[in-house]
Amino acid sequence: MDMRFDLTILGCSGAVPAYRRYPTMQLLNVQEQLFMIDCGEGAQMRFGDFSVKWGKLSHIFISHHHGDHVLGLPGLLSSMGLNHRTAPLTVFGPPEVGAFLEQACTFSGRLSFPVHFEVVDPGRNALVYESKQLRVYSLPLRHSVPAAGYLFQEKERPRSMRGELIEKYQIPYQAIPGIKNGDDFVSSAHGVIPNEVLTIAPPEPRSFAFCSDTAYEPSLADYIYGVDLLYHEATFLQKHEAQAKETGHSTAKEAALTARNAHAGTLLLGHYSTRYPVLDRILQEAISIFPNTILGSDGLIVPLVAC
Repeated sequence: MDMRFDLTILGCSGAVPAYRRYPTMQLLNVQEQLFMIDCGEGAQMRFGDFSVKWGKLSHIFISHHHGDHVLGLPGLLSSMGLNHRTAPLTVFGPPEVGAFLEQACTFSGRLSFPVHFEVVDPGRNALVYESKQLRVYSLPLRHSVPAAGYLFQEKERPRSMRGELIEKYQIPYQAIPGIKNGDDFVSSAHGVIPNEVLTIAPPEPRSFAFCSDTAYEPSLADYIYGVDLLYHEATFLQKHEAQAKETGHSTAKEAALTARNAHAGTLLLGHYSTRYPVLDRILQEAISIFPNTILGSDGLIVPLVAC
């Protein structure tokens, strides 16, 4: 059975919330464990708006210390404390995020749970987190301040046993873990029974890359090659390319170029400038280069599908 792996957009606006679009924040659900990515203003309200239970939130990954990506932390931490959370929370981000987090914890009052900070080097592509289900790598972005993207990669799961063959070949219990991990089975009565006969291959591992905020950076595609879902900021249209370069952001065209060069499965856009109340042209510009593009919007849930 396929395990849950999906992304919820809590906020898709750029620096200023507008048109009912909140600043950047996303939730990745991996087998009912929640990973938050960036934490814009009003985060605790978005949890309520979309009926998300923050008790399942264990880790927050912050890209950089600009306000539209961190100002939700004090309120979220405070709300968790007022709801008597006891489970620890780990926050990842560049060093400047750690300084802000320390202040956020102070502003939030006496918390009922421990908060840990893990420093991420925004200039390196490196493994920053690993669990039984997941690996998370940092991605070097090119913004006006040190910023890191994140690549979430599902680990390959063991093969599944064909239950009816366990009894048929009298396979002992202690042999099953090895068979799930690729071993053949040697039976005195039936000889060597190949692993592919005894097991079913697991679904392909899925992956998600979060790339905001960043100017167009061609080398980024190498770090995320073959990613199933790519979130890439699209703050501006190409006709505003000069402003994109000046502020360390990307155009919709540049986001699409990154998706195409990375051979991504799906491109998800976000971090829209307030100059665009309607996003049709943003989508059209990206689709002209990378057809499998969708617009991020507050409340959108995107299932992760292996490409």
